[in-house]
Amino acid sequence: MHITEGIITGIPAAGYTLGGLALVAWGTRRMKKFAADYPERRPLLGMGGAFVFFVSLIPIPAFTGTCSHPCGTPLIAILLGPSIGIALAGISLLLQAAFFAHGGFGTWGANVLALGFCGCFFGWAAFRLARKLRLPLWLAGFIGGLLGDLMVYAASGLILALSLAHAPTPQYSFQGYLAAIYAAYLPTQLPIAIGEMLITGLALQYAFQQRPEVLKDLGVISDR
Repeated sequence: MHITEGIITGIPAAGYTLGGLALVAWGTRRMKKFAADYPERRPLLGMGGAFVFFVSLIPIPAFTGTCSHPCGTPLIAILLGPSIGIALAGISLLLQAAFFAHGGFGTWGANVLALGFCGCFFGWAAFRLARKLRLPLWLAGFIGGLLGDLMVYAASGLILALSLAHAPTPQYSFQGYLAAIYAAYLPTQLPIAIGEMLITGLALQYAFQQRPEVLKDLGVISDR
């Protein structure tokens, strides 16, 4: 999700930006460690960043001040870890704001929180929980992809509703904005989330069939 430039200003924008910088800095440190521990897997970082960048660059209008698109972050978090996924999302969002006017610099931190943190953490956590419950890899991927996507949309709607409700002349209450945004999201977000659910699960299953050793190296699957 990308919240458009100008929707969040002043102290809230600064707060989100500081939070985004902290998250990306954490992820960058993890990327450096990953590159040192797995030098032969460094190309995965570039591939992961490119995947998030291009997938989240497909805009589908959903509601004033935001747009819909696939996320990509749940799959990357499952493969590389949530912290690295957040860093890649932050870099992608910065490039998109600079060269494509997609999102914005003032809303960068809020977008990192939604697309990066929520998409990565909840997608990764759902996948890990599903695997602990001994669910098949493809089904765990389905669950992680779906929940990660839905949490991105939920967080974006929440942030947007908070910002609009505290505007100088709001038309609705916070609850009113939240209900309107989620109602507008439903026709576009739900099909996208289902699509990403399928892509995440099938991609993991395909990787397991073709290169299981890569998933083992990354800790996605174990020998047990």
